[in-house]
Amino acid sequence: MFGLARSSDLVKWSFKCLIITPDSIKGPVINAKEQRSGVVSILELTSLDDTNSQVCPVRHLATYLRASKGRRKPHSGDSVFIKNEGEPLQVNDINSIVLSTLSKSGIDIAKFKSHSTRSALASLLLSNNVPFHVVKKMGRWKSNDTVDTFYDKRIIGEKSGGFLNTVVQIS
Repeated sequence: MFGLARSSDLVKWSFKCLIITPDSIKGPVINAKEQRSGVVSILELTSLDDTNSQVCPVRHLATYLRASKGRRKPHSGDSVFIKNEGEPLQVNDINSIVLSTLSKSGIDIAKFKSHSTRSALASLLLSNNVPFHVVKKMGRWKSNDTVDTFYDKRIIGEKSGGFLNTVVQIS
């Protein structure tokens, strides 16, 4: 649910080609929308400053990679995200994890789907003064209008603070 990536991109993210630095983690992925043309894009997670460490995708992915290191098996393929048994996660697996998290957080999953986390996280980052160009780069959006229209949303109407605060839990 971090990094503004689509589930379909996450399952195609190459583990063997990851480049990990203190400031970013990046690697090739065949974007689902670009798959027919065979274009290889780079999915990059950019580190956020210390004031935003709770939502820093690099910090959280680095923790996951350390925790999953012993589970990786030669037959698990090239996927960054794996199951406990070492098998690669599929799109449905990631969507199920996201929907389960939303449901456990009190979110109506009849109204919000797994893709809703992209909008919530983009909105959260922007509301926490993460620069627009950083959020745009993390989401791999080509146009400012796309971010403005679909992803920079004010979440209102729920006593708990809405979808954004319930899912991300910033304190």
